[in-house]
Amino acid sequence: MDLPRIKALIELLHDSRLTALELSEDGDSIRLERNPQGSVPAPTVSTPSTASAAPLSAAQNAASPAPAPKAASAPSHLVKAPMQGILHLTPAPDEAPFVSVGDRVEAEQVICVIEAMKMFNTLETEVAGRIVEILAQPGSEVKAGQPLFRIE
Repeated sequence: MDLPRIKALIELLHDSRLTALELSEDGDSIRLERNPQGSVPAPTVSTPSTASAAPLSAAQNAASPAPAPKAASAPSHLVKAPMQGILHLTPAPDEAPFVSVGDRVEAEQVICVIEAMKMFNTLETEVAGRIVEILAQPGSEVKAGQPLFRIE
């Protein structure tokens, strides 16, 4: 299953009232679930050779410690990676970053790019607020569902 098809399935889930979507095709399968808090759903893709890796990935996510709550007055929102890939905080190598700690952002503003399979996918905020923390290093590989930014 190719990345544009997976993106189309994510958009279908986002634009519908469905809470989950599962598709099997030519030995590949994908299951998408909508998070009740409204964050971007993290796709799970498995093929016959990696079918046992998908449950392990879910178990690893459940085992990872939750970040300690901050004593801030405003509730914070975590922006999570919708897919696995390389995190880029700038539009091009010699340009200024999309956002920095302390910047105010609007809903649907581009805040980073994730490079996956030689495609550059922009990530937009779901909420307006202020960037209080960048949780991943630029140029590092991020996993689907990994927190990238904290917005208050």
